[in-house]
Parts: sequence; structure tokens; C-alpha cells
Amino acid sequence: MSDEAADRRWAYLPIELLQIIGKHLDRPVDVFRFRAVCTSWRSSIPQSFNKSNLILFKLPRPIPVEAFLSPVTFCRLEFATDEVQNKSRSYSTTSPNRTCLTKVEQSINGEIQLLIPLSNRHIRLSPGTHPKTLNSLNFRLIELTRGCNFKLANGRPVLGINKVVRFCNKNSFLSIFHEGKLGYYKIGDENWTLLDELNFNYDDIILYKGQFYVVDRTGTVYWIDSSLNMIQYSPRLYGCGDRKNLVESGGDLYIVDRYFDGERRKWEDNQEGELYNRFHESFRVRNFPKCRAKSVDVKVYKLDEEWGTWVDVKSLGDRVFVIGNECCFSDSVDEFGNCVYFTDPYDEDVRGEIGGYEASVFRLADRTIGKAINFHGFSQILWPHLLPS
Repeated sequence: MSDEAADRRWAYLPIELLQIIGKHLDRPVDVFRFRAVCTSWRSSIPQSFNKSNLILFKLPRPIPVEAFLSPVTFCRLEFATDEVQNKSRSYSTTSPNRTCLTKVEQSINGEIQLLIPLSNRHIRLSPGTHPKTLNSLNFRLIELTRGCNFKLANGRPVLGINKVVRFCNKNSFLSIFHEGKLGYYKIGDENWTLLDELNFNYDDIILYKGQFYVVDRTGTVYWIDSSLNMIQYSPRLYGCGDRKNLVESGGDLYIVDRYFDGERRKWEDNQEGELYNRFHESFRVRNFPKCRAKSVDVKVYKLDEEWGTWVDVKSLGDRVFVIGNECCFSDSVDEFGNCVYFTDPYDEDVRGEIGGYEASVFRLADRTIGKAINFHGFSQILWPHLLPS
């Protein structure tokens, strides 16, 4: 049987069977892939996901708001090339004009969205084209990593939460909040359990090789075991940067150390619990600590686990590092690799949100730093404005 004939047989599966399969898809990215196969598959299940997953629960002080956990999946979106081999499209995995990075997330209405990876804005492919109409003959989603964040009932991020990861089971979380406090929370708890009551200078959490690790501003990495014990995992970095993020790439652990031109955001004790009003959804902008700091330099270090030392990295090869709020990750993008993408506090709007088009890039090759849109070709990795022809 030819490949073309086999494809037709898949396209004509009974609608009842397709609906049964659709009911067992438990992640938005899987629903997106399923609906992108062909017209019959797309019409067999709705574009909206199961809204019952969006369960509101109250976070404890100092951020007492009603929120839900919003899982996200970071993917490589590959466009089909014009080459046709054996009547099937081939996909480009190298050309930045044919490949971009995206974030797949469920909206508060249950719709599955393709977003710019460093924001909550929809990705724009071509005039009049909405991501839900993508067809797998022309596009393919390659999953890179997963993350999550807390959101209010109106869909906006919860201000004051820097990073959150699901810990051990679906009802408990580790979080960095208020620019450095490391806490544990299980749904129903009245208070955060601080893992370290002396150090309020933690920057990032990562799930690395099936274990949770956290880094503080000195560049010391700690392993968090299932009993919430913190065990030092790396030596101190002695880097002088202002914000450190953890990235896994090729099985190795890296630190991206960013240098700011001003002070980081500071939360005063009297601001705890005062950011949100009694309705827990509207926020008082005047109480949100503003920060106008932006990155002026970046350094990258790799942990040599055998020798227990940090190695200054001069090149990432064809890799890019993406420093996001939900998680940090790496991918291969060939000629536009060897750089770090990120956003700064300086880029936030009056409500503390990032638009996405303000993303910056640091190029290790010549150590230049600036807005990605100002470097020819680099911005296409994050937001392709037009569908490649």
C-alpha cells in the first residue's frame, strides 16, 4: 500500500472512533496536534479544551488571591518546505525562516493558544490565519519542554510570583515569590512553608534529571529532596551578576547570569497582602513595586559535575537559551544560535506584563546585547509575522 493510500485510510476513520480518541487527550498540545491532522479529525473534537481543568484555589499570604494553575508546553513550530518527496512534505529543522519557537497554553475559555514564548500574546502567522486552523501538511509542533504558572480568573499572571513548579504531586508546588523567597505550598494550606528562613535571595528553580534544583544569587545550586531538605549541589559561582537562571542543555546544567544597570525590584514587608483588593482579581497598580532595570551584559557558565567547578562558556554552538517566566530551555536553531533570549523588568507594562515584542538577545559570538527586533533575522525565532512562502 502506498503512503498516500495509507494517509487516506487514516483520514476516513469513523467519527465515533475519533471522538473516543479525542476524549483521552489530556494536554492542550495533544489536542492541537490531533485537530491539525486533517479536516475530518479537526471536526471530530472541539477546539476548546476541558475547562474543568481550570480549578480556582486560594494562594496563601503574602499573595492571598484566587488563582489556577496554567500548564504550558514550549514547542518548535516547523513550517513545511516547498520540496515534495514521495508526495509528502518535508520539514525544515534548520532555517530560522521556516522554524520558530512557541508556547502552547489553554485560555480561560478553554481555547488552545499558540503564544510568543516570552509573553502571553498570540503568535501571528499570516493575515487572517488563526493558529487553530493549522494543518499538519504545512506545520509540525515538536515538544521541547513543559512549565506552568499561576493565573488569576481573568487570565492575567499573578504578580509577585517569580517561578512555580509542580512538586511531587499535582496538588503541591514549589515557588519563588517576592524576588527571592523560596516556599512550598499544598492546595488548602493557609501559609507558605519557607524552605529557607535565612536566605531570601533565590532566583530560579529547575527540574533537572528528575530532581528539583534551585539557585541563589551567589550561584550556589541546591538539590531539594522529597522531604523538602536542601542539599548543596554545586560550589558558589562567585559571579557578580544580578539575576541567575538555570538551563539544561544536552544533559548539562548551565547558569545564565545577567547584569542589570539598576537595582532589582524590592518588596517591602508592609506590601505583603496589600497588592490585591478584596475581590482577589483586581490589582492596585500603585502597590506593585516598579523596576526599571535592564540587562547590560550576560555571562554563561556550565557546571562540571566531575570536578565540581563552574566553567565560563564562550560559545553555545548552534543552541539558543530562552529565559522564560514559566521555565528556561534550550533548542538548536543553526545559524541564529549561540545566543540567549530574555526579557527584563524594564519591559513590563503598568500591569507588570510583558508584551513579547520587547524581548532582548545576547549574542555570545561578539558579546552584543539589544532588542531582538534590531538584529536581522533573530526576532523571527520568537515571533514570525508572516507565514513563510
